[in-house]
Amino acid sequence: MNRTILHITEKAEYFSRIGMESAGSGNFTGALASFDQALKEMPEYAAAWKEKANCLDAMGRCEDAIRCYDRAIQLDPGDAEAWFDKGLSMKKLGNDEEAFRCMSRGVDLELGV
Repeated sequence: MNRTILHITEKAEYFSRIGMESAGSGNFTGALASFDQALKEMPEYAAAWKEKANCLDAMGRCEDAIRCYDRAIQLDPGDAEAWFDKGLSMKKLGNDEEAFRCMSRGVDLELGV
């Protein structure tokens, strides 16, 4: 599957990196603020949507996370990790059928199937 090449603005990349560092240290609230800044600079930044979703999931806000994964997938349907992570959030909500579908899609994309 073809992936879209997107030129990430300097500010969006900066805020996204700060968000990743914050999330990595467990500061999910700070990370969300940074990802929101990145997305304010560049709303079509799929990776920032995915990382924001990961933070929301880690905070137990799975429904909000799924909305962000959906946006990331809409912008980059070939992102295997976004599909797989969405499946993990779906599983937490008890939607096993959709979880399996999303996770399988992620694996297929990763394997190039």
